[in-house]
Amino acid sequence: MLKPKWRLDLQKVRVKSNPRDVLIVFGLGNPGREYEKTRHNAGFLVLEELAERLSLKFTKPFFRPWRSACTDITTGEGFCRLVLAAPLTYMNASGKVVPDILQRYTAAPKQIIVVCDSLDLPAGIIRIKQRGSSAGQKGLESIISVLGTDKFKRLFVGIGRPDQKKEVISWVLSAPLGEELSEFRQGISRAADAVLEMTRLPLDRVMNKYNGTAKE
Repeated sequence: MLKPKWRLDLQKVRVKSNPRDVLIVFGLGNPGREYEKTRHNAGFLVLEELAERLSLKFTKPFFRPWRSACTDITTGEGFCRLVLAAPLTYMNASGKVVPDILQRYTAAPKQIIVVCDSLDLPAGIIRIKQRGSSAGQKGLESIISVLGTDKFKRLFVGIGRPDQKKEVISWVLSAPLGEELSEFRQGISRAADAVLEMTRLPLDRVMNKYNGTAKE
């Protein structure tokens, strides 16, 4: 059993009757212009796609290594507060900001979804999981370590693998080109679609629709 390295002040956390009342989407990546279009920044790119669709602007709190945007989305059961959050700590330390953001929005780990890249999926394919290991993804690994639990949703955006294992680091930190770029963008768009559907539909229905489906 993992021991959490953080604790919420339970007196400050509102009891929520509907677990979809708040959905915090953590998009993972590396800050800095040199990383903007790289495969490893798939999580950031999904947040940007969502912000553009919803006409949102990100803001950065003073002295906090993260930026966020927030809106309320009407659903069949009322509304869902959707929070887009981007850690600015670099990928390997993504977990450091998660407790602070959960505290700010009075949310628990079960109300988050982490969006990140996956070497195990080809470009254009996405996969949603309810829990599980980090699968070697360093940002996920950091979040699991800090929270002390793997019981949170994650959405993987496929980036494929290079031909040579030794080229993995340069692969994830470079930008896709040509046909792969088109497929990568399709994956970003599909991930954004899936996040929006999660604000109004049960998770299993969204998973059935998007997991393991062919690229469109």
